[in-house]
Amino acid sequence: MTNLLRSIFSFLNRDLSGQSWEETLSHPFFGELIYFGFKDPAKSYWEGELSLPGESTKFSVTMQGTAEGPTAEEEAFCRHVLGNPDALFEKCRQAFEPVFKEWTHQSIPSGDWKTNFQLDGLEIPMRGDENSPWQATYFVTAPGLYFTANFQNGHVSQVLVNG
Repeated sequence: MTNLLRSIFSFLNRDLSGQSWEETLSHPFFGELIYFGFKDPAKSYWEGELSLPGESTKFSVTMQGTAEGPTAEEEAFCRHVLGNPDALFEKCRQAFEPVFKEWTHQSIPSGDWKTNFQLDGLEIPMRGDENSPWQATYFVTAPGLYFTANFQNGHVSQVLVNG
């Protein structure tokens, strides 16, 4: 029944102008991915859901691309980052600290970061190149906000907060 509802939803929300389209792909690592294609290829991207090793909570994963699917380099980048989620958070911690303090009036608690932060989204850089722009988004339970770390040249260049 879920596939029927998804088909109906897709049909009702299709782009009648022909400027965009959707395709679904089953990928060995990423699982089910949806390709959002546009006449302007720079706007086209893949979207799916993954979970951290040993956890059941899902988060979104997105990447620009073509209808052929994610590249081997993009998969390798994602495997590397998700293979050590503590290292990913540590890349964000220093940039998150002043923002967290501004919103909660306290420091990020020491100890397991997962008690306050939940990975919510990962945007994989083009061709898996860590020096290209990419993002990691966390839901932060204390203020109930989303913190997004924008990466450039392998380091956080900006933190955005959405509520």
